[in-house]
Formats: sequence, C-alpha cells, structure tokens
Amino acid sequence: MPATPEYLERNLRNFAGFCAGASPLYASLSGHVALDADVLALATVGQDRQPPANLLFGAVHDLLLAGRRHPLRDHYPSVGGTAGPNGAYTPFRDFCLTYADELRERISTRRVQTNEVGRCGLLLPAFALAWQQAGRRPLFMLELGASAGLNLHFDQYAYEWSRDNDGEGQTLGSSHARVRTETRGGAGPLPAAFPPVAGRIGVDLAPVDVTDADAIRWVEAMIWADMTERLELFRAAVAHARRRPPDIRRGDGLALLPELIRVAPPDTVPCVYHSHAIYQMDATWRTEFRTMLHEAARSRDLAWVSLEWLKDDPCPRLDLTVFRDGVGETRWLANGHHHGAWIEWRESPMAAPPDFPAGRG
Repeated sequence: MPATPEYLERNLRNFAGFCAGASPLYASLSGHVALDADVLALATVGQDRQPPANLLFGAVHDLLLAGRRHPLRDHYPSVGGTAGPNGAYTPFRDFCLTYADELRERISTRRVQTNEVGRCGLLLPAFALAWQQAGRRPLFMLELGASAGLNLHFDQYAYEWSRDNDGEGQTLGSSHARVRTETRGGAGPLPAAFPPVAGRIGVDLAPVDVTDADAIRWVEAMIWADMTERLELFRAAVAHARRRPPDIRRGDGLALLPELIRVAPPDTVPCVYHSHAIYQMDATWRTEFRTMLHEAARSRDLAWVSLEWLKDDPCPRLDLTVFRDGVGETRWLANGHHHGAWIEWRESPMAAPPDFPAGRG
C-alpha cells in the first residue's frame, strides 16, 4: 500500500531533525521536501517497511554518483561540490523532476542497503569481550544482514578511540580504512589486540557483490552526501574487500544460520552478530530468531552481539550474550551512535537480554 502524504510529510520532518547537527545538507533538503507535494510524491512508490526519506535521498545520490550532470552537483561534497547547503533546494527540486522516472524506478524496486563501517568501532570491543568470555577460543564470525560484508573484515581496519574527557585514547591496527570513535562514560573495555578469527560468513536477503560497481554504488549512495569522512572510510573498506571478497550467503538468517552455526569448526566459537538489521524485521521474526539462537546454544557454546536501534530506545544499544554449556549471560555493554561516531559505556552492565519490540524504521 502506498504511503499517505501525511505519513511522508511526517517522515521527512523527522528525518530533518535526525540529520540536524550531522548533515546540514540533508537536514535542509528534508525540511523543504516535507512541504513540496510534487517531490514528496516520488517517495510514495517505495516498498513496505522501507524508510521513504532514505530511499529518496539515496536514489538522488545514486544518480549523482553515476555521473548525472546537473547544477545540484555543486552542493554535494561526495561528487566534488563545495557550494554548501544554502540554496540547494532549487536545483534539488529541479533534479528530482527532471529525473523523476529514474528516481521512481530506484525507489520502487530497491531497499535501503547500508554497510556502515564506522560501527566496527562499537562492534570490535564486543567481539573482544566475546572471545575472552567464551574461553579465548577463535571466533567464527556470522553476520546477519551483512550487505557487502565490509564489517566481516573488521580486523583489517585501523581504529582510533578517543576519550571525551581528557583527549587521550587508544589505537589499534594499521590501514587506510581508519575507524574513529569517541568513547564516553569511562574507560570501557577497549581491546589491545584483535581477537583471533577462524572464519567469516555473512547472510543477507539481498547481498551486495563488492565487485559489482552499480550495486556497491547504491550502498555508497545511502551515505549522507556531505559526510565526507564516512564516504572515505567506506571507499577504503570497499577497496580492501575487492582484494578479498567476503563470503555472503543469500537468504533468511532464520533458515541459514542454524546450519552455519552447526558446521563451524568444533574448536571455534560461532559469533553471531548484527547491526541495524533486526529493526527491519517484524516482531514474530525477531522472537523466532532469538529462540533459534537459544536452541543452537544447547549443543555448543556461542556468542551473540547485537547493535540495534529499536522503537523504545533513545539511541542504539550494544548487547553481548555469551552461551556456555547451554546457559546464556547477557550484558548491556553500551549505548552508541548510529554511525559509530561515539560509544558510551554503561557503568553497571545489566544482565538482561535485549528485547525486540517493534523496530525503528
């Protein structure tokens, strides 16, 4: 069922507030689109459970990255623009109406597909803790919603964790792909080394081939066009992945993960993880997923890392569950930024499993 104009206007207004302070370009454009029926109408053709604002701006960005020549390029730093957000809406509107057919085709047939490498700054500390708590055995990484699989190569990137209170921090690794994360709320369990990894496999309903230029460009188009550091990190991670393409299996995690957990080498600990993926699934699926993990843990030890932003949470939360001898212990490790810009450690991690209410979408 097509989204109503009222829903689309509300979605764009919310998106404008969401972008404020992080993406001046998208914050400004979103506010204008919310009041423009002609442009707003383009977003009505998106698939169910797909966020209209992300699809609209992603489709526009994709065409610009593909080389469409238009004055709007002057306002998009991702393609070399330096004009800034002021005055951007007039060319944005013209671009949308000029390329309306191509935009509708993208919005109606594609899904929001992200691969935010910056989230590794939150995930890596959880992986290191999982390794420690699961007996220091090599991890067998299994990512749900892996997209292009860039985060499967988390141990191939460089990291900078800075502290908000004294400017001090910690670094790890050496790479052109550099993940920068501010730490808040105390020192936190930052790793001094990467946990050993015995294997890595991703699962996705619509996996992205890193060697497919058009497919990987769509994922890049989901990055806000004026956030150049995120774009640089993504491009560096893609360059690395193209040298070592990740193993991504197409399908539903509920169907594929049980067998992948079972066949992981016996001297390893399967580490199932997901970031900003579960929220797109309905409540029944999320309950079945959690049940599946508990059932799998009856026959072998495993770890589960969840980085999700769900409906009732003010920001993403990072949870770690380690199952040993069939018994799971869950810790709410931290809250974090949706792109990985910061992590805020909880002073007293709670032993309460992550609940999966209706997702934020």
